[in-house]
Amino acid sequence: MATYHLRVKNDTQPSGTKVSAKRHADYILREDGESHADYINREGAQSERTDCIFKGNQLPKWAKGSAQKFFSAATRYEGKGNRRYKEIELSLPNELTLEQNREIVDKFIANHLSNHYYAYAVHEKAGFLSGERHPHVHIMFSERLIDDVEKMSERPAYKYFCRAARPLKGEQVASFERRKEHGAPKAPKWHDKKYLCEMRADFARIQNEVLAKNGFSIRVDHRSLKAQQSEAVEHGNDFLATVYNRMPESYIGIISAHEDDSLAKDVKRFREKVQNRQHSLFQDDMRRKTAQEEETKFLVNQAERAWFFLSNSKAYKSEDFKNETLNGLNREILAGMARIQTLKRKMIGFLDARERARKEYLPATDYQFIQDYENKMKQCKDLERISKQLIPPTGKYIEDLQAFQTITRGIGKRISDLRSFLAQRNSQYWTILGKLDEPYRQKNVELVMNWFLQNDLDTLGELKKTSTSVLKKIDALRKKIEVPEMHKTIFTAREIRDHLFRQYRSLKKQREESIDTCNMLMLKRIFPSEAISIAKNTFTHDGFKKLQTEQEEYKKALAKYEQETSENRERELLFLHKKWTNQAEKFQAQYYLTKAKINLEETGRKLTDTKIRLESELTRLGNLCQTKEAQEEIVLLAADILHENLKIVLEYEEAKKRIGDLYEKLEEAKKRFKAFDEGYRSLKQNRVYRVIQPGSNSTKISALKENELAKIIADALLGEPYAVQLVARFDSNALEMEKDWEMMSELDKDELIRKKIIREL
Repeated sequence: MATYHLRVKNDTQPSGTKVSAKRHADYILREDGESHADYINREGAQSERTDCIFKGNQLPKWAKGSAQKFFSAATRYEGKGNRRYKEIELSLPNELTLEQNREIVDKFIANHLSNHYYAYAVHEKAGFLSGERHPHVHIMFSERLIDDVEKMSERPAYKYFCRAARPLKGEQVASFERRKEHGAPKAPKWHDKKYLCEMRADFARIQNEVLAKNGFSIRVDHRSLKAQQSEAVEHGNDFLATVYNRMPESYIGIISAHEDDSLAKDVKRFREKVQNRQHSLFQDDMRRKTAQEEETKFLVNQAERAWFFLSNSKAYKSEDFKNETLNGLNREILAGMARIQTLKRKMIGFLDARERARKEYLPATDYQFIQDYENKMKQCKDLERISKQLIPPTGKYIEDLQAFQTITRGIGKRISDLRSFLAQRNSQYWTILGKLDEPYRQKNVELVMNWFLQNDLDTLGELKKTSTSVLKKIDALRKKIEVPEMHKTIFTAREIRDHLFRQYRSLKKQREESIDTCNMLMLKRIFPSEAISIAKNTFTHDGFKKLQTEQEEYKKALAKYEQETSENRERELLFLHKKWTNQAEKFQAQYYLTKAKINLEETGRKLTDTKIRLESELTRLGNLCQTKEAQEEIVLLAADILHENLKIVLEYEEAKKRIGDLYEKLEEAKKRFKAFDEGYRSLKQNRVYRVIQPGSNSTKISALKENELAKIIADALLGEPYAVQLVARFDSNALEMEKDWEMMSELDKDELIRKKIIREL
C-alpha cells in the first residue's frame, strides 16, 4: 500500500549518547551484528537475512566498495562529538516492482545526496501490523560534501573526515590549497528544518510521478492529516474530509513491532478501527454518488427520448425554422444534445471506477483470470438467453429444421462446456476476489474509486444541468411548433358518413402498408441454414463470399467462351463451304480463323485451370469448416446471427398478425359504411348530433376525441342501443340554445332498432 514515511536519524540516542553501529543493529533486530552498515547492507553477521533485495552506494576509491570500511573510517577519524553518519528511512509503494521503486530511490538520491558518499539497501518484508509487503530503503550517508577538491583528487580517509579549512581574514572561501590539506566541509542543509520540509515534499512528488507513470491512481501526501482534511473540505470531498478527521497514528519502532508489545497491539487495534470507519463512510458515500449517477442517467435518457420523438414528429419535419426564435431554440437544443454525448463519453461511472481500481490492486495474472472468468460467465448467460429466445422454423424446409437442430445442439454443448469451466475455477475466482477484501487492498481500492468518482462529480453535475436545460427547451419548441387540434363535437349526418368513409380508406391504406412491411421483413429474415452459411463465411474471413464472386465470374467467362466457340465453329463451316475466287482473301480468312482458334484454346486452358483452382479452394474451405473447433465456432456464430435477426423475426410475426387484425377491422368498417350509406338519404340533412351524458359523468364525454365522438354518433344512427342513449339531436340553427337539444326519442330509438333488425335479417 502506498503510504508516506520519511525519517531522518542520527547516530545518537535521544539523550545524546553515542551508540556504536553494532549495538544499534543488535537493538533493532536482536541479532549479533558488527555495525549498522552491516544491518543496512546485510553483510557480516547480517548476511543470512534474506529481506535485503537490492544494494547500492557511492563511495571513495579507498573504501573499495565497502560501506563498512567507509563508516568505520568515519567512526575512527570524525572528531569527538561529530556525527559519523546520518540515516534516511524511506517507505516505498508496495504497488510497484523493485525496478520501479529503484527509480524512486535513484531520483531521490539524485536530488538530495548526489554530492555525498552514501550506501543504501532496499529491504522488503511482511509488515507486522498490516501483514502486507513492506518495501523500504535505508540510506546511510556522510554529511561531508564531495567538494571540488574531492572531485579532482580524493582525500585519504584520515584527511577526508578532518575539520574543514576555514577562510582566512579577507577571504570569503578558503583557498584550494588550504582546503586540500583539510577535510571535506559538511553540508549546512542538514541542520535546516526548512530543507527537511522541502525534502519531504519532494519525496512525495517523486513517488506520485512514478505511481502515475505506471498506471496507479493512488497518491501519497507528506502533509499532516489536518492539512489534507482542509484541502478535502475545500474541494467538496466529504468522504476524505471525514476520513482525515482523526488522530494521527502513534509511531511504533521496529523493536515494539517485532515483540508485539502493548503499543503494537494498541496501534493494530487503532488501524482496524480506522479501516472499519473508512469502509462504513465509503459505503455511505457510494450510495450517495450512485444515486446521483442514476438520477443523472435518468435525466439524460429523458432528454434523448424527448428529442427522438420531437425530431421524428411531423410538426418538426415540416417546420422550415425560418423564424429566428424557433431557429435559435433549435440550434440550442442541437448544441445541448451534442454536449450531452461528449459528457457521456467523459463520465466514468461506478462500475468503471470499480473495474479500474480492481485492475490496479490485483496482480496482472489474477486480474486476467478474473477477466477471463467473468467473460466466460457472461458468454454462458448470453448463450442461455439466446437458447431460450430462438424460434424454431415453421416452414416445410427440412434443411432449415436440421440446421436449427444443429445450432441448438451446438449451443447446448457450449453451455455445458462453459458451466464445467466455471465450476472448476469457481473456488479460485472467489479466492482472488477475496484478496480485494484484505484490509490494505480494500482501503486503497476505496480511495481509488473515491478519487475517480469525485473527479466525475463535475461531469455529472454539468450533464444533469445540460439535460434539464435541453428538456425545457424541447418542451418549449414542441409547444411553439405543435398547434393543438380543436376537437369537433357537433356533427351532421354527412360528416358522420365522411368519417366512416375516411376510416375505411385509412384502414385499407394501413393494411396495404403492413403487407409491404411484411414482405420487406420476410426478405430480411435469416433462416437457420442461411445463418450457418453466413457463419461459415465469417469464420473463413469472407472466404466463401470471395469464392462465390470468383465462381460467378468464372461462369460468365465460361458462357462467353462457349458462345465464342460456337460462333467460331459457324465461321469455320462457312469457310469450308464457301467457294473462294480470291486466294489472298482465303488465306486472310484462314489466318483469322486460326488465330481465333488458338486464342479460344488458350482461354479454354485458363478456364480449366480456374475451375480446378476454385474446386480446390472449395475443398480447402470445406475441410477448414469440418474440424471440431471450427464447427463449434460456426454454430456459435450462427446462433449469434439468428439472435440478432430475432428482432426481424418478431417484427415479421407481428406484421402478419397486424395484417389479420386490420383485415377484420377493414371488413367491419366496410360493412358499417355500407349500412350507414343505405339509410343516409332518409336522415334529415339539417339535423345535427352530439354526444351528451347527463349527470356527474359529463366530464368523461368532454375528454373523448373527435373520432370517438363520431363513432358513438354513427353507432347511434345505426341503432346500437348503448349509443342511442348518449346522443342528442337538434333541428334548428340556433345552436347556442343549449336547452333546445333533445335526446333521441323512444320512437327514434324503436325505428332505428327496427331498421337494424331488418338489415341483419
